Amino acid sequence: SGAMLYKVPLLLVISDRGHMGEPDPWQTEGGRYTRHMLDALRIPYDPIREPDEVAHKVEKAMTLAQSSLYPAALLLTRDLMWEDAS
Repeated sequence: SGAMLYKVPLLLVISDRGHMGEPDPWQTEGGRYTRHMLDALRIPYDPIREPDEVAHKVEKAMTLAQSSLYPAALLLTRDLMWEDAS
C-alpha cells in the first residue's frame, strides 16, 4: 500500500502457481487468490509463460510502473519456472 500511496514505481515479481496441472497441493491455495488480489488493488499484471518473453515483459512492466508511478506485476507461471522431468 505504501507504493500506491507514495507513488513508488514498483515492479512486483510473483510466483503464480496452483492452476490447472499443478501437482503440488501447497501451491493451490495461494494461486486461487493472487490474480483476484491484484485485480482488487487495480495493479496491472502480465503472466510470463516462456523464457523468451522475460526480457520484453520486464521492460514493458517497468515502463508502465515508471510512467504511472504505480506498481505493476509479472506473474511467473509454473511452465516458466519448472521443467518437468518426463
